[in-house]
Amino acid sequence: MRPKLKPMLGLGGIAAAAAIAGIALLTLPTFHQAEDTAAALPAAALAPAEQQQPTPVQAEEPQPENNNVSPPAEDSAWPVTNGTVIDLLSGALLAREREDRAWLARTMASMAGKQQLAEDDLHAAHRQFLWRSIAPMWAHIAQAWQERSYKLLEDGDNAELVMQVGGAVGVARLKFVRIDGAWYFAAF
Repeated sequence: MRPKLKPMLGLGGIAAAAAIAGIALLTLPTFHQAEDTAAALPAAALAPAEQQQPTPVQAEEPQPENNNVSPPAEDSAWPVTNGTVIDLLSGALLAREREDRAWLARTMASMAGKQQLAEDDLHAAHRQFLWRSIAPMWAHIAQAWQERSYKLLEDGDNAELVMQVGGAVGVARLKFVRIDGAWYFAAF
Protein backbone atom coordinates (compact mmCIF):
# COMPACT_ATOMS: atom_id res chain seq x y z
CA MET A 1 0.00 0.00 0.00
CA ARG A 2 1.06 3.55 -0.50
CA PRO A 3 2.26 5.40 2.62
CA LYS A 4 -0.42 8.13 2.30
CA LEU A 5 -3.33 5.64 2.28
CA LYS A 6 -2.46 3.96 5.60
CA PRO A 7 -3.24 7.01 7.78
CA MET A 8 -6.46 7.60 5.84
CA LEU A 9 -7.65 4.03 6.44
CA GLY A 10 -6.86 4.36 10.14
CA LEU A 11 -8.80 7.61 10.43
CA GLY A 12 -11.69 6.11 8.47
CA GLY A 13 -11.82 3.14 10.86
CA ILE A 14 -11.84 5.44 13.90
CA ALA A 15 -14.60 7.55 12.37
CA ALA A 16 -16.69 4.44 11.61
CA ALA A 17 -16.27 3.15 15.18
CA ALA A 18 -17.29 6.56 16.58
CA ALA A 19 -20.37 6.61 14.34
CA ILE A 20 -21.44 3.12 15.45
CA ALA A 21 -20.95 4.05 19.12
CA GLY A 22 -22.99 7.23 18.64
CA ILE A 23 -25.85 5.34 17.01
CA ALA A 24 -25.80 2.73 19.77
CA LEU A 25 -26.01 5.43 22.44
CA LEU A 26 -28.91 7.13 20.70
CA THR A 27 -30.89 3.91 20.49
CA LEU A 28 -30.43 2.86 24.13
CA PRO A 29 -33.70 3.11 26.08
CA THR A 30 -32.06 4.72 29.14
CA PHE A 31 -30.76 7.60 27.03
CA HIS A 32 -34.29 8.41 25.79
CA GLN A 33 -35.94 7.93 29.19
CA ALA A 34 -33.90 10.63 30.89
CA GLU A 35 -34.41 13.01 27.98
CA ASP A 36 -38.16 12.26 27.69
CA THR A 37 -38.73 12.58 31.45
CA ALA A 38 -37.10 16.00 31.63
CA ALA A 39 -39.02 17.23 28.58
CA ALA A 40 -42.35 15.86 29.81
CA LEU A 41 -42.17 17.40 33.28
CA PRO A 42 -43.63 20.88 33.71
CA ALA A 43 -41.52 23.60 35.28
CA ALA A 44 -43.28 23.14 38.64
CA ALA A 45 -42.12 19.53 38.75
CA LEU A 46 -38.52 20.63 38.44
CA ALA A 47 -38.90 22.89 41.52
CA PRO A 48 -37.62 21.75 44.93
CA ALA A 49 -39.55 18.94 46.63
CA GLU A 50 -41.12 21.06 49.37
CA GLN A 51 -43.04 23.12 46.81
CA GLN A 52 -44.51 20.19 44.84
CA GLN A 53 -48.17 19.23 45.21
CA PRO A 54 -49.05 15.51 45.31
CA THR A 55 -50.75 14.31 42.14
CA PRO A 56 -54.03 12.36 42.42
CA VAL A 57 -53.86 8.64 41.68
CA GLN A 58 -55.52 7.86 38.37
CA ALA A 59 -57.47 4.71 37.69
CA GLU A 60 -55.93 2.17 35.36
CA GLU A 61 -56.94 2.39 31.76
CA PRO A 62 -59.21 -0.42 30.64
CA GLN A 63 -57.40 -3.20 28.81
CA PRO A 64 -58.23 -3.52 25.11
CA GLU A 65 -60.37 -6.46 24.10
CA ASN A 66 -58.62 -9.52 22.72
CA ASN A 67 -59.13 -9.34 18.98
CA ASN A 68 -57.60 -12.78 18.48
CA VAL A 69 -60.66 -14.68 19.70
CA SER A 70 -62.13 -16.93 17.07
CA PRO A 71 -65.69 -15.97 16.07
CA PRO A 72 -68.54 -18.36 16.88
CA ALA A 73 -69.46 -20.99 14.32
CA GLU A 74 -72.77 -22.54 13.44
CA ASP A 75 -73.47 -26.10 14.58
CA SER A 76 -74.38 -28.91 12.23
CA ALA A 77 -78.01 -29.58 11.38
CA TRP A 78 -77.30 -33.31 11.79
CA PRO A 79 -77.42 -34.79 15.31
CA VAL A 80 -74.14 -36.26 16.52
CA THR A 81 -74.34 -40.03 16.91
CA ASN A 82 -71.65 -41.08 19.34
CA GLY A 83 -73.37 -43.52 21.68
CA THR A 84 -71.07 -46.30 20.45
CA VAL A 85 -67.74 -46.33 18.64
CA ILE A 86 -69.41 -47.98 15.64
CA ASP A 87 -72.07 -45.23 15.45
CA LEU A 88 -69.38 -42.57 15.78
CA LEU A 89 -67.22 -43.89 12.95
CA SER A 90 -70.24 -44.52 10.72
CA GLY A 91 -71.43 -40.95 11.27
CA ALA A 92 -67.93 -39.54 10.75
CA LEU A 93 -67.64 -41.24 7.35
CA LEU A 94 -71.01 -39.77 6.32
CA ALA A 95 -70.03 -36.32 7.64
CA ARG A 96 -66.82 -36.51 5.62
CA GLU A 97 -68.86 -37.14 2.47
CA ARG A 98 -70.98 -34.05 3.07
CA GLU A 99 -67.94 -32.09 4.38
CA ASP A 100 -69.75 -31.24 7.61
CA ARG A 101 -66.92 -29.69 9.62
CA ALA A 102 -69.18 -28.76 12.55
CA TRP A 103 -70.38 -32.36 12.96
CA LEU A 104 -66.82 -33.64 12.76
CA ALA A 105 -65.63 -31.03 15.28
CA ARG A 106 -68.23 -32.27 17.77
CA THR A 107 -66.71 -35.78 17.59
CA MET A 108 -63.26 -34.72 18.77
CA ALA A 109 -62.42 -35.25 22.46
CA SER A 110 -61.09 -31.70 22.74
CA MET A 111 -64.58 -30.38 21.94
CA ALA A 112 -66.46 -32.57 24.44
CA GLY A 113 -68.85 -30.47 26.51
CA LYS A 114 -68.19 -27.30 24.56
CA GLN A 115 -71.36 -25.21 24.36
CA GLN A 116 -70.53 -23.09 21.30
CA LEU A 117 -68.21 -24.01 18.45
CA ALA A 118 -65.76 -21.44 17.14
CA GLU A 119 -64.21 -21.08 13.70
CA ASP A 120 -60.95 -22.49 15.10
CA ASP A 121 -62.82 -25.70 16.02
CA LEU A 122 -64.04 -26.07 12.44
CA HIS A 123 -60.49 -25.57 11.17
CA ALA A 124 -59.24 -28.28 13.55
CA ALA A 125 -61.90 -30.68 12.26
CA HIS A 126 -60.94 -29.83 8.69
CA ARG A 127 -57.30 -30.69 9.44
CA GLN A 128 -58.19 -34.01 11.09
CA PHE A 129 -60.80 -35.23 8.66
CA LEU A 130 -60.92 -33.30 5.38
CA TRP A 131 -57.47 -32.06 4.42
CA ARG A 132 -56.28 -33.25 1.07
CA SER A 133 -53.17 -34.81 2.62
CA ILE A 134 -55.22 -36.94 5.03
CA ALA A 135 -57.81 -38.01 2.43
CA PRO A 136 -55.90 -41.20 1.43
CA MET A 137 -55.92 -42.42 5.03
CA TRP A 138 -59.66 -41.84 5.30
CA ALA A 139 -60.19 -43.57 1.95
CA HIS A 140 -58.42 -46.66 3.36
CA ILE A 141 -60.49 -46.45 6.55
CA ALA A 142 -63.73 -46.18 4.54
CA GLN A 143 -62.74 -49.20 2.44
CA ALA A 144 -61.91 -51.27 5.54
CA TRP A 145 -65.22 -50.14 7.05
CA GLN A 146 -67.19 -51.33 4.02
CA GLU A 147 -65.30 -54.63 3.93
CA ARG A 148 -65.82 -55.05 7.70
CA SER A 149 -62.09 -55.73 8.13
CA TYR A 150 -61.69 -54.16 11.55
CA LYS A 151 -61.52 -55.19 15.17
CA LEU A 152 -62.83 -53.13 18.10
CA LEU A 153 -60.79 -53.28 21.31
CA GLU A 154 -62.67 -51.70 24.20
CA ASP A 155 -61.21 -51.18 27.69
CA GLY A 156 -63.46 -49.19 30.02
CA ASP A 157 -63.57 -45.58 28.79
CA ASN A 158 -60.95 -46.16 26.08
CA ALA A 159 -61.32 -47.98 22.81
CA GLU A 160 -59.25 -48.65 19.73
CA LEU A 161 -60.47 -49.63 16.31
CA VAL A 162 -57.82 -51.63 14.45
CA MET A 163 -58.55 -51.53 10.74
CA GLN A 164 -56.82 -53.69 8.11
CA VAL A 165 -56.25 -51.12 5.36
CA GLY A 166 -53.66 -53.03 3.32
CA GLY A 167 -50.98 -51.46 1.18
CA ALA A 168 -47.87 -49.95 2.68
CA VAL A 169 -49.79 -48.79 5.75
CA GLY A 170 -51.21 -52.22 6.61
CA VAL A 171 -53.09 -51.30 9.79
CA ALA A 172 -54.77 -48.07 10.87
CA ARG A 173 -55.50 -47.59 14.56
CA LEU A 174 -58.18 -45.12 15.60
CA LYS A 175 -58.32 -44.29 19.30
CA PHE A 176 -61.49 -43.28 21.11
CA VAL A 177 -62.35 -42.07 24.58
CA ARG A 178 -65.68 -42.08 26.42
CA ILE A 179 -66.59 -38.79 28.10
CA ASP A 180 -69.89 -38.50 30.00
CA GLY A 181 -71.23 -41.63 28.31
CA ALA A 182 -70.44 -40.53 24.72
CA TRP A 183 -67.55 -41.63 22.50
CA TYR A 184 -65.11 -39.20 20.90
CA PHE A 185 -62.07 -39.47 18.67
CA ALA A 186 -59.06 -39.29 21.00
CA ALA A 187 -56.13 -39.38 18.59
CA PHE A 188 -55.16 -40.50 15.13
